[in-house]
Amino acid sequence: MYFALIQARQYLDAFALDVNLVILDQSIDLSTSQGKLMVNILGSFAELEVDMLSERVKHGKQHGRNQVKACEQAPWGYVVQDSKYILDNSPYLCLITEDRPKNYLQLKNSDIPLEQLPGRTVAQLGKEFIQSYIQEKSIRGALRCVFKKYGVGKTSAKINSHDRVFYWTQRGFSLWLINPVLSGHTSYLKENKRNHLKHPSEWTTIKDTHPDQRLMTDEEAAEIQYLLEFNKKIGSGALGQKADANNHYREYAYQVGMIFCGECGSKCTTKSSSSKHKQYSYYACRYSQLGCSNSRSVIRKKIEDNLIKSLVQKSQKFAIGSDFDDDYISSNSDRVSALQAKLKTISEISDSDPDLEKFKQKLRQQIASAVDSSSSDYLSSCTASEILRTGNNLAFWHTLSNDEKVGLFPRLVSQIFINDGEVKSVVFIDE
Repeated sequence: MYFALIQARQYLDAFALDVNLVILDQSIDLSTSQGKLMVNILGSFAELEVDMLSERVKHGKQHGRNQVKACEQAPWGYVVQDSKYILDNSPYLCLITEDRPKNYLQLKNSDIPLEQLPGRTVAQLGKEFIQSYIQEKSIRGALRCVFKKYGVGKTSAKINSHDRVFYWTQRGFSLWLINPVLSGHTSYLKENKRNHLKHPSEWTTIKDTHPDQRLMTDEEAAEIQYLLEFNKKIGSGALGQKADANNHYREYAYQVGMIFCGECGSKCTTKSSSSKHKQYSYYACRYSQLGCSNSRSVIRKKIEDNLIKSLVQKSQKFAIGSDFDDDYISSNSDRVSALQAKLKTISEISDSDPDLEKFKQKLRQQIASAVDSSSSDYLSSCTASEILRTGNNLAFWHTLSNDEKVGLFPRLVSQIFINDGEVKSVVFIDE
């Protein structure tokens, strides 16, 4: 109130309206020196009270952080009890799922307790959302999958964590996925002075505050963080309608942000051209017509072939003098070599016969089966050095799916330089 009085007085003075303000019940007259003094004094006391209230709030929040207490607003899938995060195992009934009973309409209107009806709890749905994102590789794909499964459309409900309405936006879902609470940790000071969300690296995070109440494991959290950062770097163009069920990422998606000009050092951009039967995609220096002499582009497939050759060479150098166990790969080397030679011979045939393509795909599957260590489950548990030791033949890398290449190549290679239509060099992360 007193701040408003001072602002009103300043407004009247600024426009020289010759209007005075008198407060009758407090005997304040702004046309007198005593009235101005009284308003300033009352305003100072009001400002003091606001500052003291702010200090008390800050002190209370700091005390809660010192006691590692849970925030009052828990993320979806959790509730706060005794200042601790616990999984919300209350029933969240959904009778349109595949496990609904035939008499679900009678059950819905019956007097049976809600806990005894078939359905999903909030925590179970939370875990399902996490697995959906890991499987679909994108926020939009995960939400589309979940909404289609549970028949959810638009809702006019308020968007917060307390209404318990099954509602997600792409932004809200991505923020929920990176919440440390889901991994058993508690984080504070997420926002800056302007109430803008900070980068997760700037948050104050206390580890393992509720390790027995986790929605995701450390491995799942690391994979989600990697996917979010990678998708942000490559953009939405690498995921979309052209991605199939086995390859969510499009071909050569891992190359985005990895290709650099060997002449000027700048990031290269993509170009495309198409013929009657096939479409080609290239990388070229963005400054080729603006001062850079590197004017020749390089086709994406050529970049990948050179990258794989460099990986095989790196793997063979890695294995020299190493005590890494290659017994399994050695036992299958003859079969792999034979299958690989047959695939090379068939690939040299330029005929675009569909039966020939099916045969080549069958050969690739046989090679992948022989080199069993290239499965996704195995690769996801390996370090970069272990992958390099394993991939000492071309078949290992050529039989990887698009999704596996996205998960592997950025972990091993940081930059690929091209110059004059050729791959100049491949820079590994450990170099």
